[in-house]
Amino acid sequence: MPKWTKEYYSSLEERFNKITEGLADRIDGVINGTVTPAINDIPIGSARKMRAAVLFFDIRNFTSRTSSAEMPKLKETLIMLDCVIPMVMHIIFDNDGYIEKNTGDGVMAVIGLEEEDESAANKALSAATTIFYTLNNTINPFLKKLGIKEIDARIGIDLGTLLVARIGAHKGTSQQDRSFLTVIGPSANLASKIQNEAGTNEIWVGDLICKNAEEYRKDFFVDVTPKDWTWSYVGTSESYNIWDYNASRKHPSK
Repeated sequence: MPKWTKEYYSSLEERFNKITEGLADRIDGVINGTVTPAINDIPIGSARKMRAAVLFFDIRNFTSRTSSAEMPKLKETLIMLDCVIPMVMHIIFDNDGYIEKNTGDGVMAVIGLEEEDESAANKALSAATTIFYTLNNTINPFLKKLGIKEIDARIGIDLGTLLVARIGAHKGTSQQDRSFLTVIGPSANLASKIQNEAGTNEIWVGDLICKNAEEYRKDFFVDVTPKDWTWSYVGTSESYNIWDYNASRKHPSK
């Protein structure tokens, strides 16, 4: 732990100056669409405006299941998380997505970066149904054999324009050489809100996911927009509806 001295604080100020040097101009370039680096080439302190689907997954009633401090219950919790979260991550990766954050009892994933809206929407829907199929047919049976209560979950998805930013410390300025991509924007916020509205073992999605879904998926959408829902398309009074996507995977034939 560093000593709280003028010298140490001066070093923090120097690092802050490096972080903020030209920051406003870099962000202006992103917002105005004049800077479009490849996703892997986004420098620390910059960002890229992109379209993608955002998927939130979480385990239902996680807090109540993990409120006990008894070691056997904590062991069950670790087994549960080690079964669920890695499998969700695998499925996200398989559908050309990446994990923006692990929330402890869930994940936030971004799917279809640099792809057309239709591709991003359908990959997100495929990921969601695959997650629930795997949960019901692989994870829960395994947990049940161990005497651990089966998992319930919920998923929220939306599609839209996001800012993908790289946040972190430059190499050589931290003992932990670390930077990460973070996603901000209305679609990310809305996907989180949609997930919070979803019921147990349900997939709820925003209007643009529904509109960009492949034709064979259309019959699986049910409008669940609450009467007090206030979201609308930007610049209009047209309601931005939310939908329950009630499709499910069948056992693979081959």
